[in-house]
Amino acid sequence: MRSLRSARFRKRAGFTLLEMLVVLAIIGLVGSMAAQLLRPTSPRVRVEAAVRALCSAARATHVRAVATNREETLLIDVANKRFRSAVVSETALPAEARVDLSVAGGQRLGGGVGGIVFFPAGGSSGGDVSIELAGVRAHIGVNWVTGATTCEIG
Repeated sequence: MRSLRSARFRKRAGFTLLEMLVVLAIIGLVGSMAAQLLRPTSPRVRVEAAVRALCSAARATHVRAVATNREETLLIDVANKRFRSAVVSETALPAEARVDLSVAGGQRLGGGVGGIVFFPAGGSSGGDVSIELAGVRAHIGVNWVTGATTCEIG
């Protein structure tokens, strides 16, 4: 009886090849995910994300001005690299990026802050924003007649 139990125990000792392969696959998967998380984000991806956020904010502010029939302003703080409006909460741009803002003289609020005003009829005060990071440049333009926003990454 004892020899029967020890023979059965010896058969169960250790891991099967399938179990080892599953464990190695899991380790490989976790390792590849960790490598992606530890790798710094490329400057192009960071600029693209900032441009998408700023363009979306400008378009949403424009839509709100028309929908509510009152002026709405997209404020851009070049010094602190942030923007906000009544539609979009304060959002940061990449800290290392160079941000330039060109708006009409009356829309400069001082301290590196300027605004693009969207009017209920659909127009705007107009303006241009450029973002540059590690040689990657982007341009956001707001047409003063139509209030339309164009976004280019080059």
